[in-house]
Amino acid sequence: MHLVHPALVHFAIAFLVAGGLAEAVGILARKERAERFGSTLVVLGTLALVLTVASGFLALNVVTLPPGSEEAMGAHERMGIVLLGTFLSLALWKGWHQGRLPETQRPLYAVALLGGVAMVVGAAWLGGVVVYGHGVGVRLP
Repeated sequence: MHLVHPALVHFAIAFLVAGGLAEAVGILARKERAERFGSTLVVLGTLALVLTVASGFLALNVVTLPPGSEEAMGAHERMGIVLLGTFLSLALWKGWHQGRLPETQRPLYAVALLGGVAMVVGAAWLGGVVVYGHGVGVRLP
């Protein structure tokens, strides 16, 4: 089961980073097509993130943590939860307005998206530290 998480995580990262950047630029530069394209990717990325976080919790139950990896794993896990809360909140915010935010809220939403993208990069980096720095989930020869 622990192999599902690394397979899913790349979809969440790619969709949220590309989509968040495209939608934020589309909003700030008033490029409707870029905004719509980015919005679609953010929705797909958020769905992938739900599955990624769930599979991460399941994977944590079947892998053995090497000594010294607990702190990095804990930080990665907490970041994943914060990230999920962030993108679900953004979806709720946009959904509350039926997909079209009022003009006064659009720049703030774009900045929040960029903050979410930065958090995705941070969570991905922490995941890399867990796997490549501590060898979690990696079978040594």
